Amino acid sequence: MTLLDRATRRLLDRLRLPVPPKATAGRQGGHRSPVLASGLEFADHRHYVPGDDFRRIDWKAFARLGQLTIRQFEEERDARVYVMVDLSSSMLMGEPPKVDVARRLAAAFSYLGMKQFDAVHVIPFSSDAAHPSSTLRHRGQFPSLENFLGAMEEGGETNFVQATHTFARRFATHGVVVVVTDLMAPEGWEDGFKLLGALGHQVHVVRVGCKGDDRPKLRGEVELVDSENGERLRLRVSRELLKAYAQVIREHVDACRKAALRVGGRFVEVDSSLATDRLVRAALGGAK
Repeated sequence: MTLLDRATRRLLDRLRLPVPPKATAGRQGGHRSPVLASGLEFADHRHYVPGDDFRRIDWKAFARLGQLTIRQFEEERDARVYVMVDLSSSMLMGEPPKVDVARRLAAAFSYLGMKQFDAVHVIPFSSDAAHPSSTLRHRGQFPSLENFLGAMEEGGETNFVQATHTFARRFATHGVVVVVTDLMAPEGWEDGFKLLGALGHQVHVVRVGCKGDDRPKLRGEVELVDSENGERLRLRVSRELLKAYAQVIREHVDACRKAALRVGGRFVEVDSSLATDRLVRAALGGAK
């Protein structure tokens, strides 16, 4: 399964996944850490004190200033990037199906992390968090990522709270958590985002929507079937009902946006019909 074409990968090669300092871990990698050490990038000088490593004395500064100073460096560390992908039955809707778009987005975010030598994990979820991918650290593992994403099984109801609790038990190290979902479950999102924020994660929510979610083309007597639990509902669809439905959906999505922003996260909406390059550019944006 080819999820990212060459043009999209070339685009990703020019981009970076923003990672705040709190999301870095102890292994040397591609991000600056607030910890000053003998890393790769110069940070500042300080006065020499007895006991300092004399090899770190800046002799050029001594020649200019007549004072012994020590060169300090910013240690570069890797980050943990967790990509949570919604595989519930509602993700099968849309043209193309939202779940196919979610796979492409998961591949894009994972590719960015792997390019930066971060530790990437993909976690599928619906009623609970499923078995995660192995740790992915470099672009040479991208074929393994594509195989994992292609083999993910869709179906079931969404229980984001349960999924985040399972996620928290499996992964103790905080990092960036990207949640790719259609948000088409009525509850659980605020509590889930709150838990991720309380654990120290940087949350990035990408809502994948389609016209059938926000503006369904229905009219007259219809029987609706819940795609996740199979419940049926007969009703008469009028213009006024569709308008009321659109308002409820918008209020729900806005509430999820505010919940993500309250924990210092980012939130962006993308349409499933977008071309892959525009999809990636949109998904990497978002309010904060």
